[in-house]
Amino acid sequence: MSARAPLSKSPVGDGGIPKPRESLTISVLGGLSVAFAGREVRVKSRKSRAVLGYLALTDRHQETRERLVGLLWSESDENKARASLRQVLHELRETFLEAGYDGLQIEKMLVELDGAGLRVDLLDALREAEVQQAHPLLMSAPGLMETLLAGLDDIDPSFRVWLLAKRQTFHDRILRALEAGLRNAELPVANRRALAEAILSLDPTHEEACRYAMRTRAEEGDLSGALRVYKTLWNILDEEYGMEPSVKTQQLIADIKNGQFEPEIPSVAGDPVQRDGTPALAFHEAPNHSPVLSRTAAKIAILVDPFSMNGVSADRVHLVTGFRHHFIACLTKFREWYVGDGSAQPPQASGERAAASRYSVAATAYQAGDTISMVLTLRETGSGVYIWSDTFELNLENWFVAQQRIVQRTALSVNVYLSTERLTRVAAAPDVSLDIYDRWLRAQTIIGSFSAEHWRNSIAVLTEAINVAPNFSPCYSALVQLNNTEHLVFPGLFRDLKKARSTLELARTAVQLDPVDSRAQLCLGWSQAMLMQYSEASAHIDLACELNGNDPWTLLSAASCQGFCGNFERGSELVAEALKVSWTPPPLHWPYRAVLQFMRGNYLDAIEGIDRAQNVAKTLPGWKAAALFHLGRTEEARIEASKFLDGIRAGWFGNTPTDRSIARWFLHAHPIARSEDWERLRDGIGGAGVPVDDIRHHAW
Repeated sequence: MSARAPLSKSPVGDGGIPKPRESLTISVLGGLSVAFAGREVRVKSRKSRAVLGYLALTDRHQETRERLVGLLWSESDENKARASLRQVLHELRETFLEAGYDGLQIEKMLVELDGAGLRVDLLDALREAEVQQAHPLLMSAPGLMETLLAGLDDIDPSFRVWLLAKRQTFHDRILRALEAGLRNAELPVANRRALAEAILSLDPTHEEACRYAMRTRAEEGDLSGALRVYKTLWNILDEEYGMEPSVKTQQLIADIKNGQFEPEIPSVAGDPVQRDGTPALAFHEAPNHSPVLSRTAAKIAILVDPFSMNGVSADRVHLVTGFRHHFIACLTKFREWYVGDGSAQPPQASGERAAASRYSVAATAYQAGDTISMVLTLRETGSGVYIWSDTFELNLENWFVAQQRIVQRTALSVNVYLSTERLTRVAAAPDVSLDIYDRWLRAQTIIGSFSAEHWRNSIAVLTEAINVAPNFSPCYSALVQLNNTEHLVFPGLFRDLKKARSTLELARTAVQLDPVDSRAQLCLGWSQAMLMQYSEASAHIDLACELNGNDPWTLLSAASCQGFCGNFERGSELVAEALKVSWTPPPLHWPYRAVLQFMRGNYLDAIEGIDRAQNVAKTLPGWKAAALFHLGRTEEARIEASKFLDGIRAGWFGNTPTDRSIARWFLHAHPIARSEDWERLRDGIGGAGVPVDDIRHHAW
């Protein structure tokens, strides 16, 4: 369902002039409290408070009844859950009317708060951070995001999953905005000092903010304050991470103790310079020491070349490919750079996004006896200068330490700061045995290959791994991926509602075990779409993007699912975002775009995308045939349809199929929400000569 425009009605005074609406204030940090026109509004039941907190934090302050039922009564019978929601909404309406507030709109399908007179403390803090101001609330207590809707974590498993994900995404959004202000040398020192304090309240391992706070205190003569900031950082790193502050931070404290403060550095070519010597335009020192200015429109691009393998046995290949895959996954968690496949060519067309500078990561793995060694290098592509090289033995025991070391060395080399908390969160070792992790790596390799030969063996491996390690979320997500795409790997295998229900339970378990894992949220969204729970699917797909909005694969998969759910505009936004964060779109990018364009009725764009996809998916000729038919190019459509039927028949599992059997399989392979969209696909391939008589939407 598309969201309607937010409420905008206002009370009318004398002469028909609208009076300003009294403000409804909702505090969501430290629990939930409500006030209207300056007077407290007591919301009694916990479910009512959860509904209110949820509406306060959604973009439009509105939600469907269907989504609210799934969020707050996920373990209840549907009829009972809907009755409970009606009771909660009745309580909220009566409470607000008694307080004099008429901005809660309850309709047959939607529930909405009027955003015109609504103030939410967390959203106020976010807005101030985005204009490079530190809201006092952010410095009121350390770990403030952990108090978001405190006391409501246990109200329902689905609500808990949403809440934990929201705590992380709001934390990350505010932190990024504060960092941008800290690096803006045009801001007054007092403002930047407040920003540094707010950052340290959110992330006490943030050494960049720590150094700024130390330096400004020292320059003001507050040596004890500077030392206190450093001691706090030292204690946290030592006690929680077993680490020491970086050399740069330790050198600064030594200079402070010696009375040697860094002087103001004059600007070069008129650019304003920060106190730490970094210009406001984010000066990056390239390997050849030529200055590269990185404005908003041009970030650094890091291209990861295909890893070379010399003499690596077949039984160990998954370690090398898995290391590359997860190294890229680590890099994409940071928005400070673009990440791309080094085997692709950079964009050449005018108007394409440019990078401030490009770096290439290359690796060679070789095996001697039972030992696999790996040599990695980082090179500045413009100059060809090698910045660093690292050699290590590749095994699961040192897997995560090596990941962290390489990401950190890469960041330092391109002058990007990563806090210890962020780096550890992205590349932390899971609490699971190495054997289980190895099984999961092998299964991930199969998922990426779409190999029917090993598909079901991987399902068995993951099922066994879950039995041995029932708390390891990635195994559940991988099994969900295998189940949700099995019918596409095995043409002729139809979607099964019973299996889809059991897969949904696996996906729910994955997010309950790790609510901030974008893969788990993405898998849950797809699993709900497979069971025609489209409204709930869309919500979890968006959570996945909030958690990992710099990963083009997450964005593309999410765009596809949103398109199938009928949310075309949102799908197009995600495709555009994927193009922003990926240096070059790989072939597998185009099927997502092509199918979304078909769903929107943009048939020429759909055909272009299919042609650029280089036959990476067996179903694409079917989509192309339908698009050609709708463009009136019937003869071309028939040729493409024949190609599609022959291709699917050649890989069919089971007895030789009829053309109608292939059509039935194809038309129900994707979870298309709206009958009118599905019918355009059916009528398209039907017009191209594929028999589609009596095939109906959502009936297989």
